[in-house]
Amino acid sequence: MTHYNLALIGFGNVGRAFARLLERKQDELKSTYGITYTITTIATGRHGAAIHPEGIPGTQAAAHVEAGGSLADFSAVPAPADMLELIRTCGADVLFENTPVNYESGQPAVDHLEAALRAGMHAITANKGPLVHAYRALTDLARQQQHRFLFEG
Repeated sequence: MTHYNLALIGFGNVGRAFARLLERKQDELKSTYGITYTITTIATGRHGAAIHPEGIPGTQAAAHVEAGGSLADFSAVPAPADMLELIRTCGADVLFENTPVNYESGQPAVDHLEAALRAGMHAITANKGPLVHAYRALTDLARQQQHRFLFEG
């Protein structure tokens, strides 16, 4: 059984739907693929951030945010205000990047993905911007770090 600690960066409609999907598919991931996971970090520009090594319940966090609550309510430790610092220090194994993106530059997604790869995480994005502006650089960095850079929406 392989266990992954997950960081969800960006917790808008896509991020919240993904957290709910993970919970619905938890048994299937375990039985079919031998994968278990814990969501240990969730961060969003509008609703704050949470880091909890024991896990953050994705569906509860999604409902809390939709009701106007702060993710800090789920945090075991104060989360860094700077998103790049949060990524570098959260200790996750996999980063799912779903932040709003500037399609002219691919930012801030490119920086988030690069920070995750440099911190030893696999990095996954649903954004097209980083693919347009930094696909080769991110793919090369992932290869150098012996991690995966994946994309899907």
